[in-house]
Amino acid sequence: MSKVLCLGGAGFIGSYITRELLQHAHQVTVVDNFSKYGPVEHDYFAHPACELVVKDVRGMMPDEFQGFDYVLCLAALIGGIRYFHSIPYRIARENTEILTRAIDCTLDAAPEALFVYFSSSMVYERVLRPVTEADALTQQVPLTNYGMQKLFGEYLVRGAHEEYGLRYLTVRPFNAVGSGELPATGRDGLVEFGMAHVIPDFIYKALIRQSPFEIFGDGEQIRTFTHARDIAYAVRRLLEIQVSEDDFNVCGPVSISMADLAMRIWQHVNPQVMFPGFSHTPVPPSDVRMRIGTSEKLMRVLRWRPGLGIDAIIDDSLQYVRGHMTWDASVR
Repeated sequence: MSKVLCLGGAGFIGSYITRELLQHAHQVTVVDNFSKYGPVEHDYFAHPACELVVKDVRGMMPDEFQGFDYVLCLAALIGGIRYFHSIPYRIARENTEILTRAIDCTLDAAPEALFVYFSSSMVYERVLRPVTEADALTQQVPLTNYGMQKLFGEYLVRGAHEEYGLRYLTVRPFNAVGSGELPATGRDGLVEFGMAHVIPDFIYKALIRQSPFEIFGDGEQIRTFTHARDIAYAVRRLLEIQVSEDDFNVCGPVSISMADLAMRIWQHVNPQVMFPGFSHTPVPPSDVRMRIGTSEKLMRVLRWRPGLGIDAIIDDSLQYVRGHMTWDASVR
């Protein structure tokens, strides 16, 4: 039974990875400050091999890292397109603080541990074709602070390896989705579109039958979506076969435009109701037109293929949103 320190293990991707590890006889200590979702009661908190520590990673001491075989760094400020454009300095500063604290404590107290850094497909935001791992080092730098910080984080991790011998693995999930994530709400309880990820936002718009259906820009932006269950499986297998000093894109099987995604979600939610057409809202100048990934490297190493396509993702997310929200047409 390996011992895993999962920083951000109560967050969206972290919750899937924690469950996957616990189901396969790993011991997991979850550290989370619940800054995004507020206090939550995940089912795995009661698992005998799980320990929960409610804490900000930046306040952790090296001795809290001692004895772990793996340190998974998922803790970060993350959200939808409006979210990371609304706090560009804070997202770059705080995510870097979290990462460097985690690296320093690992080097100090658990130098033999494998440090797993969760980067993002946003590092590729200026590449207008399907990307491979090699593109992370040769592309133009990202335009957003979020994408740039994630790429800088990869350099920090590699630098810690080169200078101090940190054992590391970098994972780049492509648009992690699935049950467990809701649209963001403001202090007044109203949904704030664009602050969370696109699928829960679109599902909510379809549930309230928003007419016309609001979409950023022309809707021709293309994304690759990956169910968090597939990401969790891939991460567990990478840990178990002891891969290190390497990086992997983790991508779903289908890429889709935002306009097609909106219409497909509408059909799942309102199969007997005609789609109402689009209302096009402005997007930032740094709007990403294409983010399509390939997981050929991961497939070679693990013989892994994503098991959940876009329709299964929509149905899973829809069931969760339906079960955890009420419908209010007076959204912003």
